Amino acid sequence: MRPPAITLLLLSFIHIARAQPRTDYFFRFIGGNAITDGQRLRGNNSMRYNSPGATRSPFNPSDHFKRISTDASVPSASAVLNVVPTNPHPPPVPGYYGLSDRDGVEDAYRLVSTYRLDDEGPGFKYRAWELRKSEGGKVLLRYSGDVDGEWRWIAVRETVSDGFEGKGLDKWVPWYVKPSSANVAALSQWDYRVVDLELVETRGAVNSGAPGGVEE
Repeated sequence: MRPPAITLLLLSFIHIARAQPRTDYFFRFIGGNAITDGQRLRGNNSMRYNSPGATRSPFNPSDHFKRISTDASVPSASAVLNVVPTNPHPPPVPGYYGLSDRDGVEDAYRLVSTYRLDDEGPGFKYRAWELRKSEGGKVLLRYSGDVDGEWRWIAVRETVSDGFEGKGLDKWVPWYVKPSSANVAALSQWDYRVVDLELVETRGAVNSGAPGGVEE
């Protein structure tokens, strides 16, 4: 006897899910300066934005690297970067990494994570991340639509007032920008370095008993 159609549909979904593996990743800067180069990004959400960034050590042990869940095994021009919920009781909604234009600078987007898409406004971009494989095998991060290669990653220095051990610290936050006459005045006021942004696979397990829910 043939299985009912609903059973075949469920089996199809299971097969598709198994055929599309999703691995956890971290963000990592390439280049910039001695603080940013080669460093994975931490949360340190002391500011009004939920932006990951690189800071000088010592690191806060409870400030874990925010994991990303996606399939970077093949190049993609329409990937979604999900925030892995590990802290340790996540909100009952999905989290996403995306590009925010709430700072109001033309052709300049801050990298943020959010669980509240409605709060980000119509300019928030998160559905079409482009995962590019470099010649050396690195998974480089872009956003789709950059046909002419005009967009680039920069690390912008911001001061976090309540850093680890009560000390203020500098945090280098990734922005995705297209330099133009519309934003040259704003960019000239920033302390930034040109960098690249890659995804690197995680090694430790998700563990709600670890600081921030993440073992490294």
